[in-house]
Parts: sequence; structure tokens; C-alpha cells
Amino acid sequence: MQQFSVDSMPTDLFPDIERAKLSWYLGKLCRMGKLRRVGRGIYTIQSANTFLVKANAKVRSLYRSLLRQYPFADFCIYSANVITPLLHNMMPNNTIYVETNRDTTQSVFDMLQPKYKGRLFLAPTKEIATTYIDFSKENIIVKPLVTEAPLTCDGKVPVPTLEKLLVDTRVDADYYYLHGIENQEMMRTAISHYDVNINRLLRYADRRNAKDSILKDLETINNDTERML
Repeated sequence: MQQFSVDSMPTDLFPDIERAKLSWYLGKLCRMGKLRRVGRGIYTIQSANTFLVKANAKVRSLYRSLLRQYPFADFCIYSANVITPLLHNMMPNNTIYVETNRDTTQSVFDMLQPKYKGRLFLAPTKEIATTYIDFSKENIIVKPLVTEAPLTCDGKVPVPTLEKLLVDTRVDADYYYLHGIENQEMMRTAISHYDVNINRLLRYADRRNAKDSILKDLETINNDTERML
């Protein structure tokens, strides 16, 4: 990915344009979709890929079953293997996550219990996750859906956005194995290869009490990018 900043541009290319005005113009090109901002004052002409969360056949089938029983509930449902493109170290997780309204989680858990007994967990703590969950197997984790969480759809199935995944994998106990360095590398991969809505990311991170740590990582990524220019 070819990147540049205002300061890295040769002054003889724009001898009559002040740096502040040039920065404003680059910002306008970003809003027009001609450029993409990848850091503070850093741009690229290469368009970003859209990170697509696809609902596989099992996710679709499970969602249809839930929708029949809870037609008015909110859901976010996905297989954790969708995060594989973001991982630095390959860590298999075939768990299906079912997130729904807080007052519906217990009822959904009870509904799924007969069919998925032994593979079904309700908002597991880190201790439960490390002791009892084999993430290489097809488990189902039911947990509350955070209000105003950023969602999208694959067909009719509500799935998480990239921004939601980046935050949830950082703070949720059932993603304990991704905390720390691995999550920082996920953030770096996402910023480098995909279109990340920073405002959406920070807004949701604020709701999950993760805004400060994510801002710190974004600053580190930005500084590293500047040093490479």
C-alpha cells in the first residue's frame, strides 16, 4: 500500500499552496472517496477492502429457528471463524455466537439447551471459557447484545461489523486468548487492509469501556506508519 503525508510531498510540486490548504484539500478528496486516510495526516490512493462477515449455513439455520421463537427480539449471530483474516497467529474458533437483548438471553439459552447440551454456554467468564470450552469444536455462546452495537446484515442475518469485532475481541471474556498483543495485531491488520470506520469504532469502544486502549493502539499504528514514510 503506497502511503504519503503532507510533509512527505515535495514542496516544488505545490509551491504556491500553503500546507494547511493542502491538508484541507486532501481531506476533501477523502470525503469524495478519491483518497483514503489511514492515520493522522497519512493518506493512500489505494481503496480499502470491505471486511465482510458471512453467515454460513449453520448460522442461517440457527437464526431462522430463533426468529420463529422470538420474532421481536434483536439478534447478532455469527461464527467466530470470520475473524481468521485478522489473526496474526491462527487460533481455531468454530463457536457460534448468539447475542440478543439482555432480557431474552436466558430464554434463548433455555430454548437451545436440549439440542446443544454440553456445547452451549451462557455469557461465560474467563474461568469457564478456559476450563470448559474447546474452541476448536462447534460450541454456541449466548450473551447479551450491547445496545447500539454496530451491526450489518448478510442477507437477512444480522452480523457484527468489523468495528464491533475489534472491540468485542478485546474486552469479552470468551475471547481471552486474543487479549493483549494478538488484539493489537488484529487492529493493525484491520487498519492496513480493510476500511475501518474510526468514528464508529471509537463510539462502540466507549460503550464497552475500551476507548482509551484503542486510542492508544491507533496512536501507535499512526506513529509506526509515519516512521516508515
